[in-house]
Amino acid sequence: ATGRTSNDATASAGGAAFVNRQVAVKAAVLVGVGCAVVVVFLAGGFDVLRDSDRVEEFLTDSGPWGPIVYVLAFVAVQPLSLPGAVLIIPATFVWSWWEVALYSLIGGMLASTAGFALSRWIARDWIEQRLPDRLRPWEQRLADHGLVATIGLRLVTGYAPAADWLLGVSRVSVSAFLIGTAIGLAPSTLAMAIWGDDAARGIIDEPLVALAVVAGVSVVGYVLYRLRQRSLPQG
Repeated sequence: ATGRTSNDATASAGGAAFVNRQVAVKAAVLVGVGCAVVVVFLAGGFDVLRDSDRVEEFLTDSGPWGPIVYVLAFVAVQPLSLPGAVLIIPATFVWSWWEVALYSLIGGMLASTAGFALSRWIARDWIEQRLPDRLRPWEQRLADHGLVATIGLRLVTGYAPAADWLLGVSRVSVSAFLIGTAIGLAPSTLAMAIWGDDAARGIIDEPLVALAVVAGVSVVGYVLYRLRQRSLPQG
């Protein structure tokens, strides 16, 4: 009995040490990301990204490496909460609209997946343990309708990293997140790739019209989704 108690205590101590190491690693990653954002800010990175002429010049000077640099830039600026337009609009002066749309979707998907995975790894367990009981039914609904929820959220928020973080700490499946993000990002990406600055300016100048379009697309998508669900064999 004494030996069993000793083994149990040793296992418990080992488990606690493992959890503490996980917490320390997650905290270190958060601090590292925060420090990187501060360094970029102090180095004037925000000013560069807000200057469309400098971004355009940089992409042009990158030559055949431009598409790769562009995609990596999407991932790099993900924690900075900058709108996708800061990269997409200058790119329209470098490549054709379909190339801009393709590169932007690839970069946006990679950036969103990174944000989703990081937030799920860092905060999902912590949220799960502390989520109030009254909110658990809503979380379950979000998980059950993860695809529709992700599409709707993406149509409204676009490339905003906060959407990645929110979905990451939820129970939305990885497949629903990936498919929903691709579908939800496509309309705004195509609009900016085809019409460039006019599309971005239209969203800013006429937000109600933009929201009405998003709402219309969301309703149509939801109706189609419900019709498809009803058409599937039951049981």
